[in-house]
Amino acid sequence: MSAAPPSSNQPDVILDVRNLVTTFDTDAGTLTAVDGVSLQVRRGRTLGVVGESGCGKSVTALSIMRLLPQPMGRIRSGKILFEGEDISSLPIESMRRIRGGKIGMIFQEPMTALNPVHSIGRQLSEVFLLHRTRDRGEALRLSVEMLAKVGIPSPEIRVGEYPHQLSGGMRQRVVIAMALACSPSLVIADEPTTALDVTIQAQILDLMRSLQHDMGMAILLITHDLGVIAEMCDDVVVMYGGRVAECGPVEQIFRAPSHPYTRGLLQSIPRLSTPRKSRLSVIEGMVPGLADLPIGCRFQNRCPHRVEACVVQPATDEVSAGHHVACHRWRELGHPGEVGS
Repeated sequence: MSAAPPSSNQPDVILDVRNLVTTFDTDAGTLTAVDGVSLQVRRGRTLGVVGESGCGKSVTALSIMRLLPQPMGRIRSGKILFEGEDISSLPIESMRRIRGGKIGMIFQEPMTALNPVHSIGRQLSEVFLLHRTRDRGEALRLSVEMLAKVGIPSPEIRVGEYPHQLSGGMRQRVVIAMALACSPSLVIADEPTTALDVTIQAQILDLMRSLQHDMGMAILLITHDLGVIAEMCDDVVVMYGGRVAECGPVEQIFRAPSHPYTRGLLQSIPRLSTPRKSRLSVIEGMVPGLADLPIGCRFQNRCPHRVEACVVQPATDEVSAGHHVACHRWRELGHPGEVGS
């Protein structure tokens, strides 16, 4: 079982994913992309999910939204409790009412998320027509208001333009506007700043933080960038090989990382104090493919602390309040102190 907080029925938990298993049927057989993942998102807070490409972050998000590619992808087992209701097996029509209404999603690449042959106003209006009103004039008015809220200048002009006429930062703001149009209680953001330059990234993160403060929504933020985790998140889940390696409050994870993979990620962050000609710390080896996942601890073939016991999947241990880890040796390895200090 992956490292995860214990299941909870607390009223402040808006999303409670329990032992989620997601598979894909391929020519090579059935591959498990998400293997026993559990996580919780609390109202008004931000949970970050971090890890290298291929670790299962985006598949977890697509599973929650029931947007897995069909017919290959499927949720094999587990529960996805949203506001206390298991949405993992809801009829598709019921799920469509939740998507965009109660749960919004910000996709990684806005040019993929937006339809190139429809105007911005038409695409944003569709969200309001589906969830808020049947009046097209009212939907267009609400669209202009939403574009203004996400900081797009001259929104009454932009509603008539097409995605290719906007910059990358503007397109991402449109995607954010679509995700937040109906004031959802939860927003899932899948690598929302990956395709943007550093300056625009900072603007988008500031916008998301400001809108969260104003609207009170919870955010599930998927990223490979630990700097974004440190800046945006209250809690973090570290994933590797489709499982949760470590999870807990951001401050605790950064101050006392307990899993060798978490330590490797944190130690690989460039720092101003690093001598100019010194070599950056790296995690040796490659992420295994889904068809070649090792038995036991998924990180064992790259771990400098591997022992014979690692061929058995480690149990989940509590390091401290709210901080959990799945590693056989975390106690004897001790804490390296705050990484980056």
